[in-house]
Amino acid sequence: MRLEKDGQFVELWLDEVRDRFVEFASRVLRSREGAIGDSPEPVTLATRFEFSAADDLQRLLGERLRAGWQRVRDPEREENVDGEPRDPALDAALLADPSDSATALVYADWLQQRGHPRGALIALQHANLDDEAAQLLDEHEDDLLGPLASYLDSDGSLELTWELGFVRRARIGRRGGDSGPQVLWEVLRHPSTRLLRELVIGHHRLGDQNNELMCDLLLHAGPRPTLRLLEIADFDQSELDNIDISRAPIGDLSQLSARYPLLEDVVLKGNGDVALGNLDLPRARRFALRTSGMTRATLATIARAKWPALRELELWFGDPERGYGAQCERADAAALFRCELPELRVLALRNAMFSDEIVPDVLSWAGAVRLEELDFALGTLSDDGARQLIAGKHALPSLRRLGVFECALSPRGMQELRDAGFTVDDRPIAPAFAWREPQQKAGRYASVSE
Repeated sequence: MRLEKDGQFVELWLDEVRDRFVEFASRVLRSREGAIGDSPEPVTLATRFEFSAADDLQRLLGERLRAGWQRVRDPEREENVDGEPRDPALDAALLADPSDSATALVYADWLQQRGHPRGALIALQHANLDDEAAQLLDEHEDDLLGPLASYLDSDGSLELTWELGFVRRARIGRRGGDSGPQVLWEVLRHPSTRLLRELVIGHHRLGDQNNELMCDLLLHAGPRPTLRLLEIADFDQSELDNIDISRAPIGDLSQLSARYPLLEDVVLKGNGDVALGNLDLPRARRFALRTSGMTRATLATIARAKWPALRELELWFGDPERGYGAQCERADAAALFRCELPELRVLALRNAMFSDEIVPDVLSWAGAVRLEELDFALGTLSDDGARQLIAGKHALPSLRRLGVFECALSPRGMQELRDAGFTVDDRPIAPAFAWREPQQKAGRYASVSE
């Protein structure tokens, strides 16, 4: 991986070293740096531990990116993908509206006149000729996929969804290895993804999901597509339910608003101590932070933000007593009801120790009249909270769904809610929870702590 700044460059990579007396290869961390244009000899860097070369590489890359270094193509190790002909005016029009089929077809003619296969791909996908489009992608893999092709295999490293000749959605995920950052870099820099609107970062490595470098690449690595949807990290599969959410750092997203101002849908899952900076996403319709360790600083950032278009807000809190970084109590969450949320229709206050205690704040909030869904899943809503909801039901005239999966309701409390006219939903909220029978807890505790 190569980075540049102020006329200097640094290259960092891993080399395999095999010992004839050892069955497996070890990896060492190499580097070279100097003035752009120079060819210094590589050196071997010391690592913190015997087998930490891959982690140390990611740590050093992240530090450089946050210090202002720019990720660029490594000419000795990475393919050049910048040879495609482009029309700046057509590019700008499609960046503004990637679904503009009329402009896309004009671009198709322009590209076909210059002999590039993307023109034919646009035309075939516009005509919904999927088989022919797949055949064209296979025949012109070098031009249309390049290094991305090596990750499109059965292990799920990369999944791409196409529209009008360009990749509309990319999902990165691999159950093993440490290729996630490299896959993301290839996605960001390839011409086929320059109109990318949806990016999902899934389970891209074994064990704990550290997404700090993934965030650094997203924010500081050069080409940035006009994302509308960003999900970090989607590891909600049942067989992966043992991942510790408290040991899945999301990373520094303090520049998220500046880098991706068109975001409409943001889902973050992992450690709750995530830097969000001056959060300002005027187009956002959904924002979710799923964590067992919501901090006061992060919650305050969310509460301070302006959300003129937000329709869905989903927050997981955690238990401050369990030692996994959670800090927020009822008073902290109540600050949300002093925000302007004119379009909010779905409010999920999940995995909270204060579910009963927050009910009066919800009912007295002026925006409660607009709520269509209210969700306390994974939290501590008990019969006491249910009776408060029943007594204040008039404050929720638009409510169509009350989410109570894994709360602390008794069968009698559940029945009282239904008798009062609430549409009670106790189904699992994600595949990761589907293995459990829908149930209520015997005690009041946050379901997700570690």
